[in-house]
Amino acid sequence: MRTHLVLALTTTLALTTAAPALAQTWNGAAGGYNTGYGTVYGSFGVAMATQNIYNSVQLQTQRLMMRQAMIARFGLEAVEKAEREASAGKPASPQRPEGLEVAPPPPPSRHVGRFRPSKGADVAKALGEALGTTAEEKALIETIARAARTGFESEPTSKAWKHDVAGALTFFLVGNAMIFHDAPEPSDATSEALFRAVDLSLDQSPAIAKLSDADKQTLYQLLIGLTGLSLATYVDAKSREDAEALAAARALSGQLIEAVLKVDPKTLTLPGG
Repeated sequence: MRTHLVLALTTTLALTTAAPALAQTWNGAAGGYNTGYGTVYGSFGVAMATQNIYNSVQLQTQRLMMRQAMIARFGLEAVEKAEREASAGKPASPQRPEGLEVAPPPPPSRHVGRFRPSKGADVAKALGEALGTTAEEKALIETIARAARTGFESEPTSKAWKHDVAGALTFFLVGNAMIFHDAPEPSDATSEALFRAVDLSLDQSPAIAKLSDADKQTLYQLLIGLTGLSLATYVDAKSREDAEALAAARALSGQLIEAVLKVDPKTLTLPGG
């Protein structure tokens, strides 16, 4: 993500959590947590808002990445001129470079996912209570979820993603796709294109538009918190070179992808991936 935010957050999470306790918590109850993620996500009452969004995100991402490729090849000025012609329904001008193909430019964002934050929401504590089975587990889960949001919101280059469901969902997509496929983090340009695609997709989602600021804040914190738990599990497993724990971390991310997006995690790919 921007300045590789996912990797920056994994460092924060690794320092925040106690590795032995984390390993014991996740390895000891990986099956239960894997099953519990979907149930916990659905229990917050905002689960329906993220369903049927991924197909739109894919389409928007393809369009935006194609546009970026055209800009890289022909320059912004030529692409914008071709887009104006396309928007006006005009045929391509004779001066248009061969191979320059464009669609009408993407609309300006309405930022449907943005919200005014309030101090009342505390999803981190709720996650600890819902997923933990002992006082130690509850405290650990709450700490990780809270650290994930703190790290996400304090990253200077992610200012535009703060207090925006689009930013949280982009973080969710990047983090969990990276974990499930055990793949490198995408480039900043790729993450920016994905964020733009998610933002445009949320603009077209009646379910997101109907959410109150409080519900958007809950969804935002939930997506970041759950992704933080997956990242903490993944980082711990990688640092210890524990194949069993790594498989558990990937299973957790797969369960999250299915619960949030209702898609097979094997089909979830990032731009350029």
